Amino acid sequence: MKRRLLLLIVIFCFSLNGNAEIIVPGDNFVTGWTTSGKALRFIKNDLFNYIDGGAELFHEFGFKELLVQSYRQMDNEIVLEVYQMDHPESALGIYLIKCGEETPIEGIEDRNSGNKYQFTIVKGSYFIQINSFTGEDKLIPVMIALAKQTLRFMPQEKSVKIFNHLPKENLIPGSQLIIRGPYGMQPIYTFGEGDILQLNAKIYAVVGDYKDEKNRRYTQIVIKYPNKKDALTVFENLLNNLDPYLEIIENFENGFVFKDYQNNFGIFNLKDDTVEIRIKLKHKPTDLTDKK
Repeated sequence: MKRRLLLLIVIFCFSLNGNAEIIVPGDNFVTGWTTSGKALRFIKNDLFNYIDGGAELFHEFGFKELLVQSYRQMDNEIVLEVYQMDHPESALGIYLIKCGEETPIEGIEDRNSGNKYQFTIVKGSYFIQINSFTGEDKLIPVMIALAKQTLRFMPQEKSVKIFNHLPKENLIPGSQLIIRGPYGMQPIYTFGEGDILQLNAKIYAVVGDYKDEKNRRYTQIVIKYPNKKDALTVFENLLNNLDPYLEIIENFENGFVFKDYQNNFGIFNLKDDTVEIRIKLKHKPTDLTDKK
């Protein structure tokens, strides 16, 4: 009996890049489900061989390694992907971009979102996806079991506090994002060519959507730089290289107001080592409260 139990809970252990050991479920994590082939490992630029057209975003966020393991039961297959990022903020940033509107799966305790085709999960520095290519309802309990077994042995890490930089008042729940460079910024807004905000895949920007006094939606971006000098350099770089579709219509001390090609407004404000930007405003900021 003991021998059979051992066979049922076989696990595979991998030490990704010499860091915390990741334990990937092996055969019979659910009775009858077995590993299909060896686990695949991708490091650094190898990721481009696995992700077609999306590896740049992972590298921008601080990708370290990816472990992929397939599982089969007769004609059924699910695939586990475990991405190790350099910091919990990076894993959360990838998760928030990838998950869309969060729809948590009952039975998984860590932050997650999913449907019958894919679970997306974040825990500490790890971003996890579990894929079902057929989307059959009968595979959902198997996917949940695989998620729980994978998460069980992952280390607990510090909680992410980065969203404390965003104002809480009028923030639309579920709109928060983390950005670490131009690939992440592209779907949100274009301020100019390249990494014009000089995040350099090292500095995090936090993004959130808000409602104004007339219930109209706008976006706020907050970036805390290492020091005042770096923040001032970004300010000067924006002034000199702002996208030609953006027109500066008013300058003030440590900031400026601009208008975009859709006739929406934005405001850039420098506060010591922190840059605050509001975009997609429906009216031009006019009083001092808009420039604080």
